[in-house]
Amino acid sequence: MKNTNAFKASDFALVDLHLHLDGSLTPDDIVHMAAMEGVEVPNNLNELRENLTCPVHCESLNSYLKCFRLAGSVMQSHETMAYAMESLVKRLDQQGLIYAEIRYAPQKHLRKGLTQDEVVRASLKGLEKGMAESSNGIRANIILSCMRGETNNALNEETVRLTKKYLGHGVCGTDLAGAEALYPTSEYRELFAIARELGVPFTIHAGEADGVKSMQLAIEYGARRIGHGIRAYNDEATKAMLRDRDICLECCPTSNMQTKALEGVNELSQYPLQRFLDDAIAICINTDNMTVSDTTVANELQQLHEAGILNEKQASTMLQNAIEYAFITDAEKAELKIKASQGKTN
Repeated sequence: MKNTNAFKASDFALVDLHLHLDGSLTPDDIVHMAAMEGVEVPNNLNELRENLTCPVHCESLNSYLKCFRLAGSVMQSHETMAYAMESLVKRLDQQGLIYAEIRYAPQKHLRKGLTQDEVVRASLKGLEKGMAESSNGIRANIILSCMRGETNNALNEETVRLTKKYLGHGVCGTDLAGAEALYPTSEYRELFAIARELGVPFTIHAGEADGVKSMQLAIEYGARRIGHGIRAYNDEATKAMLRDRDICLECCPTSNMQTKALEGVNELSQYPLQRFLDDAIAICINTDNMTVSDTTVANELQQLHEAGILNEKQASTMLQNAIEYAFITDAEKAELKIKASQGKTN
């Protein structure tokens, strides 16, 4: 039975730690950026939206990832990288977010001759402008994602080293994204050894399209957060590792339902949120991809509440978790906690 108590997620000061730039561009963004890039895209916004949004009958993570193709084609210049970041930051600000960590893979934006360093600098320019021109004072940082694949080891190492170069200057950490089941986490031990050596904070997509062994390796490598990690809900050993090492799960409920991350879980009311809470696992709620999953942080919280598996106290706790496990300084966390205690800023 759904809860009917007065619960308005939009009243909270919101945080999103797991948010992909290319999966969160609006159809209007795509049209504008396509004109900047000289790329043809569908003129009909409804048709364009269908290309960007996960289909109702999504089969798997691999199917879900197909929705990123069009966005990638219009993010290949200084101007479009800056515009994409600026536009997203301003939109998040209007949604009531006080903080966000926006991730993307620089190596996916080199088709027209940019270097990874140039891509990062362009996105930082957009980040700075978006924050400076925001109405409500949102703060945001960038996570530079490495990609799972067969022939991109050098590019991934470069991404980690760029994270170190810009760490504390708009970049807050690195990540590993992509087709988890096709390219297992076991192949990236050396990459994250470099990240540890450089002192680069990192999160790893794990326990989404592959099993708990993927998560256990991510924990072993030194991940401070796990992207998704949903498959640990019924594995006591993995949950113990998460507790012992104080690791937060970046849960993305709508996305997890769409990608069939949990076998046998067909309704949001079955999402194992309470199991994690009962077992004292730190979790936070995120969007993953606002456009691909057609959601917002407020929508994620509201839908969980209406499914009968989230109350106001739990929502507040998870938003506090998002602040506590953000890749920022203690002083920055303290400032955000004050804002969060004041509720929505706009």
